Amino acid sequence: MSQPVALAIHSLHSFELTGDGQYLMLKGNQPDRIALHYSVMHELLAAISNAIGWSERVRQKKDDVKFTMPCEAWAVGKDKSETTHLVLTFRLPGGAELSFRMHHADARHMTEVLSLVTGLAKVNEASSVQLQ
Repeated sequence: MSQPVALAIHSLHSFELTGDGQYLMLKGNQPDRIALHYSVMHELLAAISNAIGWSERVRQKKDDVKFTMPCEAWAVGKDKSETTHLVLTFRLPGGAELSFRMHHADARHMTEVLSLVTGLAKVNEASSVQLQ
């Protein structure tokens, strides 16, 4: 049985968004550019993050390895379309940003957990806090 045909990409030279925002154009080691439609970008982001983590665990033969990226800066703001949510934004070196929407109650719990794990709160002060 023959192997399925795959486009092997092992380097990216450039990428840019088309003027209408419909496609992300990738130029890599292949002669043709690759156009990714905006409708698949969210799924691709999640798939790539998951694949990097899985790859690290397989290659290092450790089940507890987490995929992490450096954080150059972060910001917390209100979701303009949702009054019950906050937006947590993390900036990566190079300027790319990842933002997450979080319910106020979850953010409150996260604050308690961060206080506990950083030592800002004592264990007896945070007896109702559960690490997730």
